[in-house]
Amino acid sequence: MASPKACVQCGKCLDVCPLFKVTGREELTPRAKFFLDGLDSSDGLNEKDFKTLAGLCLGCGRCEENCPQNMSGPKLVSALRSKSKGFTQTCWDLWLSSPGFIWPLAAALSKFSPESLPEPIGSAKKRMGSLFAKSPAPWAKLVPDLKFDDQKVMLFKGCVGSFARKDWARKAEHFMDGLGLVRAAESDFACCGSSYGSAGLLDRQVKSRKFNIDVWKASECPLLIIFCTTCLKGLKEYSLDDFDGNEELLEKWQSALTPLSSLLVDCDITILENRPEQVIYHKPCHAPVPDFDLQLVENMAGDRLLPVQKDLCCGFGGIMQIGAPDLSKQVGDYCAEALTKNVSAGAQILTGCSACVIQLATLTKDDFFTGHWLDILE
Repeated sequence: MASPKACVQCGKCLDVCPLFKVTGREELTPRAKFFLDGLDSSDGLNEKDFKTLAGLCLGCGRCEENCPQNMSGPKLVSALRSKSKGFTQTCWDLWLSSPGFIWPLAAALSKFSPESLPEPIGSAKKRMGSLFAKSPAPWAKLVPDLKFDDQKVMLFKGCVGSFARKDWARKAEHFMDGLGLVRAAESDFACCGSSYGSAGLLDRQVKSRKFNIDVWKASECPLLIIFCTTCLKGLKEYSLDDFDGNEELLEKWQSALTPLSSLLVDCDITILENRPEQVIYHKPCHAPVPDFDLQLVENMAGDRLLPVQKDLCCGFGGIMQIGAPDLSKQVGDYCAEALTKNVSAGAQILTGCSACVIQLATLTKDDFFTGHWLDILE
C-alpha cells in the first residue's frame, strides 16, 4: 500500500505516540510504519512483517494531529489490517458482533481464569468485572434548568451502554426526559463502527454505519445524544460515501451529534456529603473540543479535581486487546500509575469513554474507583 502523502520523517509523531513514549521503541512509531510501508517487497518487508506491523497501533490519532503532512498512522494500520485478516480479527469480529451473548459468557468463564496466566487471560477476571461493574454511591445531583420545546431525540447507547452498563443508558434517558426532550424511538443502533475500522474490518464498519443511518432516517433525523467519547468520534467520521453522496444529509447528521454532557454542563448541581476528597479526570485520546465531559466534572468536583494530565493514553487499543495485549497493558499501566501517583486511596477516576473506563478500572488498584461520570450521578 502506497501512502497518499510522503512521510518526511520529521519525527513529530514521536512526540505524541503513546507506544513510543512508554516503550522507547521507534519501530512502533507512525514514522517507522510509513517508512516500511514505502518499501518494495524486494527490500525485505514480507507478509509476516506487514501482519506484525498492522497489529501495533493504539489508534489514538495523536500522530495525525501533530503531523505537518496530516498523515494518519491509524488509517495506515487499518488498511494494512484489512489486507492481512487472520484469527485475531475473527475473534474481534465475534466479540463486537454478538455482545449480548459473548460478553456475559466471557464474564462467567473469566471467574475461573488464574491471574498467573499471560495476557489477555491473566487480567480477564478483573476486566470483565470492570465491564459489568456497578456504580458506587452517587455524590452529585443534577437538576437541568434548560428546557427544550418538543425537540425529538434518540440516544446512541453504544455497545457498552447497550449490553453491559445499561444503568448508564437509563441515567442518560432520565436526564433527557428532565430536559424536556422527546424520545423519537427506542434507539436500536449497531456499533458506531470505530472499533471495526481500527481493526481493518472495513466491510463490517460500512454495514454498521449504513444500519445506524437508516435507523436515524426512519425516525426523521432527530438529535442524536451520545455519552461515550469514542462513539462520538466514530459517528463523526461517517463520510459522504456512507450517505450515498447526499451532502445535505451528511451535514444534518453532523449537526445532530450531541454530547450528553453539553446539555448538562449548565445544570444546577447539588453535591452530596460523600463526595471524595480527590477526583481525577482522565482525558480520552478522542475527547472533542470543547471537552464538555471535562467541564461537567470540573463543575461537580470543584477544587477537589486534581490537575488534568492531557497527554495520557489508557492503552486500550481495541483489537490490541487480543493482538498485542502486553503492549496494551504496558501503556495502560503507565497511564494508571501517572494518574494515581501521590494520590490518596479513595480517590475516584472519572472519564467519558467506555473503553477508558474498562481499561483503567482493570489496571488501577482496588483503592481507586474508575468509572464514567454518569456513575456518580444520583
